[in-house]
Amino acid sequence: MTYFHTDIFSSDFTEFKVKLVDFGANGIFGGGDDVEHEIAIPSPAQNTWVSLDLPLSSFTGLTTRAHIAQLIYVASPSGNSTVYVDNVYFYNTGGVPTTAAPTPVFSQANVISMFSNAYTNVPVDTWLTVWSAGNLTNLQIAGNDTKKYTNLNFVGVETVNNQINASAMTHIHVDVWTPNLTAFRIKLVDFGANGIYQGSPNDDVEHELSFTPTQGGWNSYDIPLSNFTGLITKSHIAQLIFSGNPSGAGTVYIDNVYFHN
Repeated sequence: MTYFHTDIFSSDFTEFKVKLVDFGANGIFGGGDDVEHEIAIPSPAQNTWVSLDLPLSSFTGLTTRAHIAQLIYVASPSGNSTVYVDNVYFYNTGGVPTTAAPTPVFSQANVISMFSNAYTNVPVDTWLTVWSAGNLTNLQIAGNDTKKYTNLNFVGVETVNNQINASAMTHIHVDVWTPNLTAFRIKLVDFGANGIYQGSPNDDVEHELSFTPTQGGWNSYDIPLSNFTGLITKSHIAQLIFSGNPSGAGTVYIDNVYFHN
């Protein structure tokens, strides 16, 4: 492995530290070949999830890594901090993008952007609905904001309160990077003129497309909206749903989600 990852959230910490301890070949604490190293994260952002991707090479005192037996978290103010922790794992860069998604080339005037550093984004209600089956982490890849979905079965993105009129658009674009998905699906749902899910009359329409992504590299999907043949109206788009195989075990990084003409 080349990296250690953990996600942390706190409303009161002012410093956070991560220590790794290896008990050495004898596997015994204090057996004479123990090694350890601690890394400090000064002034971590409060009231938001902070994703730490720490190169194991930065743990310079951790000269062996074959018998890691302890992980020690430390926070300040000492004895008075509350920290939430998730997604604790080691990984190598074969499973994580090291370069940002390609930069979009379309003019802002021809784009309705939901998520991209290249454009001004329209309001999105949520990138992970309560009925989603998957997890979301917001992180940066090479300084570029990126969505990471793990344990992916299906996840809903909603603009119910800010429905998108894509009737003048010709394409939807999504950049996708995955280490393990064999199928990646995109569904668009339009709530119809009444703007209500299964309203009266029920004029909702939807369509889903499936793709076979290249693993370990960015896939830039620039999809004609005409391919969504069941999406016969496009002026009240309220849901975008991502899903994939293997169901419940997929990891996918998402960037540059926008409509364009």
